[in-house]
Amino acid sequence: MSVDEIAGGLSVTKVIGALHPPIDKTISEIKEYMSHTEYTPIFTTEGKHHVVQLGKFKKVEDRPKYWLNLLLFVATIITTIFGYYLWFGGDLLSSVMFSFSLLTILTCHEFGHYIVSKRQGMVTSLPYFIPVPGHFIGTFGAVIRMKSIVPSRSSLLKVGMAGPVSGFLVALPITIIGIALSEVQIAPEGASYMRLGNSLLFHLLGKVIHPNVPQGADIFLHPMAFAGWLGFLVTSMNLIPIGQLDGGHVAYSLFLRKRRFVYIPIFACIIALGFLWLGWFIWGFLAFFLARRDPIIQDSLTPLTNKEKIYAVLPFIVLILTFIPQPITI
Repeated sequence: MSVDEIAGGLSVTKVIGALHPPIDKTISEIKEYMSHTEYTPIFTTEGKHHVVQLGKFKKVEDRPKYWLNLLLFVATIITTIFGYYLWFGGDLLSSVMFSFSLLTILTCHEFGHYIVSKRQGMVTSLPYFIPVPGHFIGTFGAVIRMKSIVPSRSSLLKVGMAGPVSGFLVALPITIIGIALSEVQIAPEGASYMRLGNSLLFHLLGKVIHPNVPQGADIFLHPMAFAGWLGFLVTSMNLIPIGQLDGGHVAYSLFLRKRRFVYIPIFACIIALGFLWLGWFIWGFLAFFLARRDPIIQDSLTPLTNKEKIYAVLPFIVLILTFIPQPITI
Protein backbone atom coordinates (compact mmCIF):
# COMPACT_ATOMS: atom_id res chain seq x y z
CA MET A 1 0.00 0.00 0.00
CA SER A 2 1.24 3.48 -0.90
CA VAL A 3 0.71 5.73 2.14
CA ASP A 4 -0.08 9.42 1.73
CA GLU A 5 -1.17 10.26 5.26
CA ILE A 6 -1.60 8.69 8.69
CA ALA A 7 -4.20 10.28 10.94
CA GLY A 8 -4.15 9.11 14.53
CA GLY A 9 -7.03 9.25 16.98
CA LEU A 10 -7.87 8.04 20.46
CA SER A 11 -9.39 4.78 19.28
CA VAL A 12 -8.88 4.62 15.49
CA THR A 13 -5.87 5.18 13.26
CA LYS A 14 -6.54 6.04 9.61
CA VAL A 15 -4.03 5.12 6.95
CA ILE A 16 -4.82 7.02 3.75
CA GLY A 17 -3.30 6.16 0.40
CA ALA A 18 -3.69 3.60 -2.38
CA LEU A 19 -3.87 -0.17 -2.14
CA HIS A 20 -1.72 -2.03 -4.64
CA PRO A 21 -3.63 -4.05 -7.26
CA PRO A 22 -5.06 -6.59 -7.21
CA ILE A 23 -6.92 -4.91 -4.36
CA ASP A 24 -8.66 -8.05 -3.09
CA LYS A 25 -5.29 -9.81 -2.65
CA THR A 26 -3.80 -6.79 -0.86
CA ILE A 27 -6.81 -6.64 1.46
CA SER A 28 -6.43 -10.35 2.27
CA GLU A 29 -2.74 -9.88 3.07
CA ILE A 30 -3.44 -6.91 5.38
CA LYS A 31 -6.24 -8.81 7.14
CA GLU A 32 -3.96 -11.81 7.63
CA TYR A 33 -1.17 -9.65 9.04
CA MET A 34 -3.47 -7.70 11.38
CA SER A 35 -5.10 -10.90 12.64
CA HIS A 36 -1.98 -11.43 14.75
CA THR A 37 -2.46 -8.05 16.46
CA GLU A 38 -5.20 -6.50 18.58
CA TYR A 39 -6.31 -4.24 15.72
CA THR A 40 -9.04 -4.87 13.14
CA PRO A 41 -8.69 -3.20 9.72
CA ILE A 42 -11.71 -1.55 8.06
CA PHE A 43 -11.30 -0.84 4.34
CA THR A 44 -13.15 2.11 2.85
CA THR A 45 -12.64 5.22 0.69
CA GLU A 46 -12.42 8.99 1.09
CA GLY A 47 -12.74 10.71 -2.25
CA LYS A 48 -10.29 9.00 -4.59
CA HIS A 49 -8.15 7.60 -1.76
CA HIS A 50 -8.25 4.21 -0.12
CA VAL A 51 -8.52 4.28 3.66
CA VAL A 52 -7.57 1.57 6.13
CA GLN A 53 -8.99 2.27 9.57
CA LEU A 54 -7.24 0.38 12.35
CA GLY A 55 -9.35 0.08 15.48
CA LYS A 56 -9.68 -2.08 18.56
CA PHE A 57 -12.97 -3.93 18.55
CA LYS A 58 -14.17 -5.96 21.47
CA LYS A 59 -13.87 -9.64 20.63
CA VAL A 60 -17.32 -11.17 20.40
CA GLU A 61 -17.89 -14.62 21.78
CA ASP A 62 -20.65 -16.89 20.57
CA ARG A 63 -22.50 -17.73 23.79
CA PRO A 64 -26.07 -18.58 22.82
CA LYS A 65 -28.78 -18.55 25.47
CA TYR A 66 -30.73 -21.52 24.20
CA TRP A 67 -33.14 -21.42 27.13
CA LEU A 68 -34.23 -17.86 26.30
CA ASN A 69 -34.69 -18.58 22.57
CA LEU A 70 -36.72 -21.69 23.39
CA LEU A 71 -38.80 -19.93 26.07
CA LEU A 72 -39.74 -17.08 23.72
CA PHE A 73 -40.53 -19.53 20.92
CA VAL A 74 -42.86 -21.60 23.12
CA ALA A 75 -44.48 -18.40 24.45
CA THR A 76 -45.06 -17.24 20.85
CA ILE A 77 -46.69 -20.57 19.96
CA ILE A 78 -49.12 -20.04 22.85
CA THR A 79 -49.85 -16.36 22.08
CA THR A 80 -50.40 -16.99 18.35
CA ILE A 81 -52.78 -19.90 19.01
CA PHE A 82 -54.87 -18.10 21.59
CA GLY A 83 -54.62 -14.70 19.88
CA TYR A 84 -56.22 -16.15 16.74
CA TYR A 85 -58.75 -18.17 18.75
CA LEU A 86 -59.91 -15.19 20.86
CA TRP A 87 -60.17 -12.77 17.93
CA PHE A 88 -61.54 -14.99 15.17
CA GLY A 89 -63.23 -17.82 17.05
CA GLY A 90 -63.67 -21.15 15.34
CA ASP A 91 -62.19 -24.35 16.67
CA LEU A 92 -58.82 -24.78 18.34
CA LEU A 93 -57.50 -26.76 15.36
CA SER A 94 -57.88 -23.69 13.11
CA SER A 95 -55.85 -21.65 15.58
CA VAL A 96 -53.14 -24.31 15.71
CA MET A 97 -52.97 -24.39 11.88
CA PHE A 98 -52.61 -20.60 11.82
CA SER A 99 -49.87 -20.65 14.47
CA PHE A 100 -47.97 -23.49 12.79
CA SER A 101 -48.14 -21.81 9.36
CA LEU A 102 -47.12 -18.35 10.58
CA LEU A 103 -44.27 -19.56 12.78
CA THR A 104 -42.97 -21.79 9.99
CA ILE A 105 -42.69 -18.71 7.75
CA LEU A 106 -41.08 -16.56 10.45
CA THR A 107 -38.69 -19.32 11.50
CA CYS A 108 -37.52 -19.94 7.93
CA HIS A 109 -37.04 -16.19 7.47
CA GLU A 110 -34.85 -15.84 10.55
CA PHE A 111 -32.91 -19.06 10.00
CA GLY A 112 -32.22 -17.92 6.45
CA HIS A 113 -30.33 -14.99 7.99
CA TYR A 114 -28.77 -17.18 10.69
CA ILE A 115 -27.43 -19.98 8.49
CA VAL A 116 -25.99 -17.68 5.82
CA SER A 117 -24.38 -15.35 8.39
CA LYS A 118 -22.71 -18.36 10.03
CA ARG A 119 -21.39 -19.48 6.63
CA GLN A 120 -19.93 -15.99 6.18
CA GLY A 121 -18.01 -16.36 9.45
CA MET A 122 -20.16 -13.99 11.47
CA VAL A 123 -21.21 -14.27 15.09
CA THR A 124 -25.01 -14.20 15.10
CA SER A 125 -27.63 -15.01 17.71
CA LEU A 126 -30.41 -17.53 17.27
CA PRO A 127 -33.84 -15.97 16.60
CA TYR A 128 -35.59 -14.20 19.47
CA PHE A 129 -39.34 -14.48 18.91
CA ILE A 130 -41.56 -11.70 20.22
CA PRO A 131 -44.81 -12.95 21.81
CA VAL A 132 -47.64 -10.43 22.18
CA PRO A 133 -50.47 -11.67 24.44
CA GLY A 134 -53.91 -10.41 23.44
CA HIS A 135 -52.93 -9.28 19.94
CA PHE A 136 -54.95 -10.84 17.11
CA ILE A 137 -51.88 -12.49 15.56
CA GLY A 138 -50.06 -12.99 18.86
CA THR A 139 -46.58 -11.88 17.79
CA PHE A 140 -44.49 -9.04 16.45
CA GLY A 141 -42.24 -11.47 14.58
CA ALA A 142 -38.67 -12.36 15.51
CA VAL A 143 -35.22 -10.81 15.41
CA ILE A 144 -31.63 -11.99 15.38
CA ARG A 145 -28.56 -10.05 16.48
CA MET A 146 -25.51 -9.76 14.27
CA LYS A 147 -22.79 -9.37 16.89
CA SER A 148 -19.74 -9.13 14.63
CA ILE A 149 -18.60 -6.92 11.77
CA VAL A 150 -19.90 -7.84 8.32
CA PRO A 151 -16.89 -9.17 6.34
CA SER A 152 -17.77 -7.75 2.91
CA ARG A 153 -20.43 -6.28 0.64
CA SER A 154 -21.02 -9.78 -0.71
CA SER A 155 -21.65 -11.09 2.81
CA LEU A 156 -24.10 -8.27 3.54
CA LEU A 157 -26.01 -8.99 0.33
CA LYS A 158 -26.24 -12.72 1.03
CA VAL A 159 -27.30 -12.29 4.67
CA GLY A 160 -29.76 -9.50 3.84
CA MET A 161 -31.57 -11.37 1.07
CA ALA A 162 -31.45 -14.86 2.65
CA GLY A 163 -34.16 -14.13 5.23
CA PRO A 164 -36.92 -12.63 3.10
CA VAL A 165 -36.29 -14.97 0.17
CA SER A 166 -36.39 -18.02 2.47
CA GLY A 167 -39.56 -16.77 4.16
CA PHE A 168 -41.18 -16.02 0.81
CA LEU A 169 -40.39 -19.47 -0.61
CA VAL A 170 -42.14 -21.04 2.38
CA ALA A 171 -45.01 -18.54 2.48
CA LEU A 172 -45.86 -19.20 -1.19
CA PRO A 173 -46.94 -22.88 -0.89
CA ILE A 174 -48.64 -22.18 2.45
CA THR A 175 -50.62 -19.39 0.77
CA ILE A 176 -51.57 -21.54 -2.22
CA ILE A 177 -52.82 -24.36 0.04
CA GLY A 178 -54.59 -21.87 2.28
CA ILE A 179 -56.42 -20.12 -0.57
CA ALA A 180 -57.45 -23.52 -1.96
CA LEU A 181 -58.94 -24.37 1.45
CA SER A 182 -60.66 -20.97 1.74
CA GLU A 183 -64.40 -20.65 1.10
CA VAL A 184 -66.28 -18.27 -1.17
CA GLN A 185 -69.22 -16.89 0.81
CA ILE A 186 -71.76 -14.12 0.46
CA ALA A 187 -70.50 -11.09 2.36
CA PRO A 188 -72.85 -10.16 5.23
CA GLU A 189 -74.86 -7.04 4.37
CA GLY A 190 -74.51 -4.14 6.76
CA ALA A 191 -72.03 -6.01 8.96
CA SER A 192 -68.50 -4.75 9.42
CA TYR A 193 -65.70 -7.25 9.05
CA MET A 194 -61.97 -7.04 8.48
CA ARG A 195 -61.06 -6.90 4.81
CA LEU A 196 -57.48 -7.66 3.83
CA GLY A 197 -55.77 -5.77 1.05
CA ASN A 198 -54.20 -7.62 -1.83
CA SER A 199 -50.63 -7.77 -3.01
CA LEU A 200 -50.14 -8.42 -6.71
CA LEU A 201 -49.23 -12.06 -6.12
CA PHE A 202 -51.99 -12.74 -3.57
CA HIS A 203 -54.56 -11.22 -5.94
CA LEU A 204 -53.35 -13.40 -8.85
CA LEU A 205 -53.41 -16.55 -6.71
CA GLY A 206 -56.96 -15.77 -5.61
CA LYS A 207 -58.07 -15.27 -9.22
CA VAL A 208 -56.46 -18.51 -10.38
CA ILE A 209 -57.69 -20.70 -7.52
CA HIS A 210 -61.17 -19.11 -7.20
CA PRO A 211 -61.86 -17.69 -10.67
CA ASN A 212 -65.64 -17.35 -10.28
CA VAL A 213 -66.45 -15.26 -7.23
CA PRO A 214 -70.07 -14.06 -7.65
CA GLN A 215 -71.22 -10.48 -7.11
CA GLY A 216 -71.61 -9.70 -3.42
CA ALA A 217 -69.41 -12.62 -2.35
CA ASP A 218 -65.86 -12.71 -1.08
CA ILE A 219 -63.11 -15.20 -0.29
CA PHE A 220 -63.10 -15.87 3.44
CA LEU A 221 -59.57 -16.94 4.22
CA HIS A 222 -58.59 -20.22 5.77
CA PRO A 223 -56.13 -19.81 8.71
CA MET A 224 -53.26 -21.00 6.49
CA ALA A 225 -54.13 -18.40 3.85
CA PHE A 226 -54.22 -15.67 6.51
CA ALA A 227 -50.79 -16.79 7.77
CA GLY A 228 -49.49 -16.71 4.18
CA TRP A 229 -50.94 -13.23 3.70
CA LEU A 230 -49.13 -12.08 6.84
CA GLY A 231 -45.96 -13.72 5.54
CA PHE A 232 -46.22 -11.67 2.34
CA LEU A 233 -46.86 -8.48 4.35
CA VAL A 234 -43.91 -9.01 6.69
CA THR A 235 -41.63 -9.89 3.77
CA SER A 236 -42.52 -6.76 1.81
CA MET A 237 -42.19 -4.45 4.82
CA ASN A 238 -38.74 -5.86 5.56
CA LEU A 239 -37.65 -5.41 1.94
CA ILE A 240 -38.19 -1.63 1.89
CA PRO A 241 -34.64 -0.36 1.12
CA ILE A 242 -34.07 1.68 4.26
CA GLY A 243 -31.54 1.48 7.08
CA GLN A 244 -31.27 -1.79 8.99
CA LEU A 245 -34.20 -3.47 7.23
CA ASP A 246 -33.35 -6.43 5.00
CA GLY A 247 -33.98 -4.33 1.91
CA GLY A 248 -31.73 -1.64 3.38
CA HIS A 249 -28.89 -4.15 3.72
CA VAL A 250 -29.34 -5.29 0.12
CA ALA A 251 -29.38 -1.67 -1.09
CA TYR A 252 -26.29 -0.81 0.96
CA SER A 253 -24.38 -3.76 -0.48
CA LEU A 254 -25.17 -2.38 -3.95
CA PHE A 255 -24.80 1.37 -3.49
CA LEU A 256 -23.08 1.92 -0.12
CA ARG A 257 -23.76 5.46 1.16
CA LYS A 258 -25.34 6.49 -2.16
CA ARG A 259 -28.49 4.58 -1.13
CA ARG A 260 -29.39 7.64 0.98
CA PHE A 261 -30.42 9.41 -2.23
CA VAL A 262 -33.55 7.24 -2.34
CA TYR A 263 -34.55 7.95 1.27
CA ILE A 264 -36.58 11.10 0.60
CA PRO A 265 -38.81 9.58 -2.13
CA ILE A 266 -39.25 6.40 -0.05
CA PHE A 267 -40.27 8.34 3.06
CA ALA A 268 -42.62 10.45 0.95
CA CYS A 269 -44.28 7.27 -0.36
CA ILE A 270 -44.60 5.82 3.16
CA ILE A 271 -46.21 9.03 4.43
CA ALA A 272 -48.63 9.04 1.48
CA LEU A 273 -49.51 5.40 2.15
CA GLY A 274 -50.18 6.32 5.78
CA PHE A 275 -53.41 8.03 4.65
CA LEU A 276 -54.56 4.63 3.37
CA TRP A 277 -53.44 2.68 6.44
CA LEU A 278 -52.25 4.27 9.69
CA GLY A 279 -49.76 1.47 10.21
CA TRP A 280 -47.54 3.02 7.53
CA PHE A 281 -47.08 6.11 9.72
CA ILE A 282 -45.79 3.87 12.52
CA TRP A 283 -43.55 1.92 10.14
CA GLY A 284 -42.24 5.17 8.65
CA PHE A 285 -41.39 6.45 12.14
CA LEU A 286 -39.49 3.24 12.95
CA ALA A 287 -37.79 3.24 9.55
CA PHE A 288 -36.55 6.80 10.15
CA PHE A 289 -34.60 5.68 13.21
CA LEU A 290 -33.44 2.51 11.47
CA ALA A 291 -32.08 4.72 8.67
CA ARG A 292 -29.76 6.70 10.94
CA ARG A 293 -27.01 4.07 11.10
CA ASP A 294 -25.22 2.25 8.30
CA PRO A 295 -23.91 -1.30 8.74
CA ILE A 296 -20.17 -1.64 9.40
CA ILE A 297 -18.50 -3.57 6.58
CA GLN A 298 -14.88 -4.62 6.96
CA ASP A 299 -14.20 -4.61 3.23
CA SER A 300 -16.37 -2.14 1.32
CA LEU A 301 -13.81 -1.80 -1.49
CA THR A 302 -14.28 -5.16 -3.17
CA PRO A 303 -17.35 -4.74 -5.42
CA LEU A 304 -20.11 -7.24 -5.96
CA THR A 305 -19.68 -9.59 -8.89
CA ASN A 306 -22.04 -9.32 -11.86
CA LYS A 307 -23.70 -12.56 -10.73
CA GLU A 308 -24.28 -11.10 -7.25
CA LYS A 309 -25.78 -7.94 -8.76
CA ILE A 310 -28.24 -10.12 -10.67
CA TYR A 311 -29.09 -11.99 -7.44
CA ALA A 312 -29.71 -8.63 -5.75
CA VAL A 313 -32.63 -7.99 -8.12
CA LEU A 314 -34.51 -11.00 -6.70
CA PRO A 315 -35.47 -9.43 -3.33
CA PHE A 316 -36.89 -6.37 -5.07
CA ILE A 317 -38.96 -8.58 -7.39
CA VAL A 318 -40.32 -10.25 -4.25
CA LEU A 319 -41.06 -6.76 -2.83
CA ILE A 320 -43.10 -5.83 -5.90
CA LEU A 321 -45.02 -9.12 -5.82
CA THR A 322 -45.84 -9.04 -2.09
CA PHE A 323 -46.29 -5.33 -1.33
CA ILE A 324 -49.74 -4.41 0.04
CA PRO A 325 -50.53 -0.67 -0.16
CA GLN A 326 -53.59 -0.87 2.13
CA PRO A 327 -53.26 -4.00 4.26
CA ILE A 328 -56.43 -3.73 6.37
CA THR A 329 -59.78 -2.01 6.09
CA ILE A 330 -62.89 -2.46 8.19
